[in-house]
Amino acid sequence: MLILAFISQKGGVGKSTLAQALAVETTRQKIKTLLADCDPQQSTSYKWMQLRKENGLSAINCQVFQQVKDIWPLSKQYDLIIIDGPARTSKGTYEIAQRANLLIQPTSATRADLEPAVREFNSLVKQGISSKKLTLLLNNLITPAEEKATRTYLKLTNYHCLPYALCARASYRQAQNEGKSISEISYRGLSKQVKKLLDSILEIL
Repeated sequence: MLILAFISQKGGVGKSTLAQALAVETTRQKIKTLLADCDPQQSTSYKWMQLRKENGLSAINCQVFQQVKDIWPLSKQYDLIIIDGPARTSKGTYEIAQRANLLIQPTSATRADLEPAVREFNSLVKQGISSKKLTLLLNNLITPAEEKATRTYLKLTNYHCLPYALCARASYRQAQNEGKSISEISYRGLSKQVKKLLDSILEIL
């Protein structure tokens, strides 16, 4: 059984969107997957799952957890647990980091997102979490030049960054509004890019 967590120090970076997309992909691949929503105040992934069900889309196993510790007793029931962590630093973030095989932190190209993301990883490393299981993911980019500049900046941190990135697209937001994954949009080129990104995550695991 593997545990993969999407974490962030702030909201709006695509954490839930990416966790949902990966859950759809692994479920499609017949991997017994649990999507654990660890932000009971927002319940973003759980509400998305309900919308998905209402729209007659393929089922995703998503549960809300009031406390992170309640996830671990279920570990033997699944091949993969995908954690949609709280959109803030908490005690639960460290507990997740201890248990997870891989932690992914999405970030946009703005310093307002990049700097907190790096600080979050620095904090986890200081608490004894191996940097080898910390990965950054570039999301909500606008131009190739922006991606290049952001990757140059992140090289100085020595944290791994996934080779594929996602640009901001209205079609991704529309998919979410319909209970779909961003990999389920009708635009083949964009869907293909998402699947490349998801595959690159699964390759690390």
